[in-house]
Amino acid sequence: MRASTPHRPRDAALVLLGCAALLGGWHLWAAGHPAVLVPSPAETWHALARLAGDGLLTAEIGRTLGRTALASALALLVGVAWGLLGGWYRVADGVGRPLRALLLGVPPIIPVVMGMIWWGTGSGVPVFVATLVSVPIVAVGVAEAVRSLDADLLEMAAAFRIGAAQRLRHLVLPSLSAPLLAAVALVTTTSLRTTVMAELLAAHDGVGARIAEARTVLATDEVFAWAATTVAVALLVEHLLVGPLRRRADGTRSDRTDAPTPTPPEHPAVPEKTAPPNQPTPPEQPTPPEQPTPPEQPTPPQRAVHRTP
Repeated sequence: MRASTPHRPRDAALVLLGCAALLGGWHLWAAGHPAVLVPSPAETWHALARLAGDGLLTAEIGRTLGRTALASALALLVGVAWGLLGGWYRVADGVGRPLRALLLGVPPIIPVVMGMIWWGTGSGVPVFVATLVSVPIVAVGVAEAVRSLDADLLEMAAAFRIGAAQRLRHLVLPSLSAPLLAAVALVTTTSLRTTVMAELLAAHDGVGARIAEARTVLATDEVFAWAATTVAVALLVEHLLVGPLRRRADGTRSDRTDAPTPTPPEHPAVPEKTAPPNQPTPPEQPTPPEQPTPPEQPTPPQRAVHRTP
């Protein structure tokens, strides 16, 4: 972060240059088409000022943000519980895997249509669709974080007979803080986009409903004004909520990574036993001289034996 500080003025200038390029391209595009097709930036600004003066702008933004907040809270509540079960128990993960794959693969327009068939149009459909789209995202992230927990710590907690509530509070939740913050950031932006899309088809009020109404009467300048409002709200949410949460999550991950691993205390070295000093070797005893071999005694001559006849 400190290394990028000197480049912030230059980055801001580049961002302003990009915005100016977008506005210039928009102006050139609008100059070659009638206002009913592509309104100019000035006409869009006038429509935005008119909506703000009528009080309609803030009221509809508030309704959309309220639905987004409700859908995000429900998605986090259901997704965290689902992820904890899937991460702890292999059976729960296997049983819930088909439903998770279905929710991740289905296009958001399908839940919108099904919600309109079941409940008609109203505020419930956007909340239902945004929640349904965001729940599997949270569940997958939490389940992966639970599986990456330190197995040694869990075994130690089980050996000391620590209860499930205490393990959840002191071991699991601190380890899940970074994934949860990242999930909140992702769910917030996903719910906002999905809520506006669902309001476009299945709500009577909200930013999406006003876009559909302006499209019906060919008020293209209001369509562009509401679209610009949606982008501005998304950028504000990103800057004020999502960005700090992501930085906090990245900081939590780096703190856990950089934390020194505790090492066991070193035991004092046991002095090695030294061999006793060598005893002086006693002098060798002189070998006694060999005794001379005595000469062999001559064999006495045998006497002749005379036999008497």
